[in-house]
Amino acid sequence: MGSLLFLVFINDIPKFVNDKSVPILFADDTTILLSHSNPNDFNNNINTVFKILSDYFKQNLLSLNFTKTQFTDFTTKNNNQIEINVNYNNKFIPTVTHKKFPSLTGHCSLTWINHLSIIYHSLFHSIMSYGIIFWGNSSHSSVIFKIQKRVIEIIVGYDHREF
Repeated sequence: MGSLLFLVFINDIPKFVNDKSVPILFADDTTILLSHSNPNDFNNNINTVFKILSDYFKQNLLSLNFTKTQFTDFTTKNNNQIEINVNYNNKFIPTVTHKKFPSLTGHCSLTWINHLSIIYHSLFHSIMSYGIIFWGNSSHSSVIFKIQKRVIEIIVGYDHREF
């Protein structure tokens, strides 16, 4: 199917699932967001949305790519994860703990644990490495190393004053 024809088909999805979910369309990637405070209602809503999607795909002679379809239950660290089984056409959709979006990885506990290394290397390490020829042999290099150590502590959430 051509790209333009695909977009014509896929851009109709929000009309069908908008009352129960928030669809996000980006090129050929579709994300369906659902939220509910009651786990049972959430489970019912997600399975209803997948039933709507199933009917929509059948009507438009489309199919869901199971190798790329995943479910992530985003909750805060304080909430317990509950087991939710999402199925589509009698097949269970795998649950994953993190989901990659363009330039972003969402973790199921809404932490930025997957981004710590990226943040450090892109925002701090690259700048420090770039200037090392200037400050590496400087008499002030010990101050810079202490700042670097403190940045790492801040990124990983370690407070050296607690110990």
